[in-house]
Amino acid sequence: MEKATIKMLSTKWRVLFVFIVLLIVAALIANHLTGRVINYHDPIGSVRAIYEDIKAEIEIVEEAEQTLIEPFAGSFTTKKVIQNHLPQADTTRCTDVSLGEVKYKRNGNIYTWTDSHGVPHFSDTKPDFAVETLDTDIVEPLDYFELTLQAANLPPSFTEKLRIKLNTVFKVYGQTIGADALKKVRLNLTIFATRGRYEQAIKQRGADPSNTDGIYFHATNSAFIYYRDEQNAMRTAIHEAVHAINKAILGTTPRWLNEGLAEYFEYTNNSMQLVSIEPHLSWISNKHIAQSVFTINWLIGLDNKWQTADDTKLYASSWAAIYFLMGSSKGKQFLKSVMLAEQNSPCSKLTAETLESMLYQHFPQLSKDYKTWLNKPFIKHRF
Repeated sequence: MEKATIKMLSTKWRVLFVFIVLLIVAALIANHLTGRVINYHDPIGSVRAIYEDIKAEIEIVEEAEQTLIEPFAGSFTTKKVIQNHLPQADTTRCTDVSLGEVKYKRNGNIYTWTDSHGVPHFSDTKPDFAVETLDTDIVEPLDYFELTLQAANLPPSFTEKLRIKLNTVFKVYGQTIGADALKKVRLNLTIFATRGRYEQAIKQRGADPSNTDGIYFHATNSAFIYYRDEQNAMRTAIHEAVHAINKAILGTTPRWLNEGLAEYFEYTNNSMQLVSIEPHLSWISNKHIAQSVFTINWLIGLDNKWQTADDTKLYASSWAAIYFLMGSSKGKQFLKSVMLAEQNSPCSKLTAETLESMLYQHFPQLSKDYKTWLNKPFIKHRF
């Protein structure tokens, strides 16, 4: 009986020994194939950590596969109803989709004269007597964009309001990067009056319309928009148009910049000659940020996380970053330097390291400045 017990224990120890050896071998194989580092002082713990890492990666891949539609006609960026976006990387071939430089025309001369009572007069219409000509040297853009808008049953004023807002977007771009850096852009927008027709059009192009109001397709430089109501359709149209503008003027851009600018311009307002951009109502409450956001120096390093991480937080963070930067002269200078650098290399994106270096040149105390700004009430920007 005693010998049988000893033999049984001996067998169990041999099984345990073989199991440990196989465990270590498996860990070494995983270490070799995945590039992970194993702690030889704690092999079991290391194997457990490797297993958890691999399991987590598999879950991320499975989650990403649920958001990708195969096959798809080019890559696309989506604008969702409840900011639950499914952004896709721009994998199209790097080509210049702009229509060349923006053309300008002179705004005419001003004619001036003084009457018999010594009162000076100015007019843009030449009178029928001798006058002096005042050269104003004022020029105005002839056209920023070529808009193709396909829609049915839209209010007659919608197209004109959209044109006015898009002109405003271009003017702000011109103030930011310089008018000489602008390019004429072709905008192809299709707006659907019914949800069914919108979803059908999106599915035909290999994308998923779930929870979206609009999608921009990089490959065809076109956007499809669902007309839920005039306000939502207008914001979505501006959002998708900004993607096309960025593509034509800047080329390939980091996600935070591309999406942040698109979110920023959604609340563009025009009143006479006054232009204002208000805080995004999806991200603020009582004039304060409504949710946690990434710091800007952290955000710029998350370009490859948009399909696997919390995209709501990424969108909110991108909008907040642009709103912060557009609110000060040094912030605009940073954006100008980034946007012009991207324009000079339209087929590649600035690295996170380069962006961070540029950022701290303009904001040596970035963390303090950004935290202070986030705690203040948000105010509208005027141009």
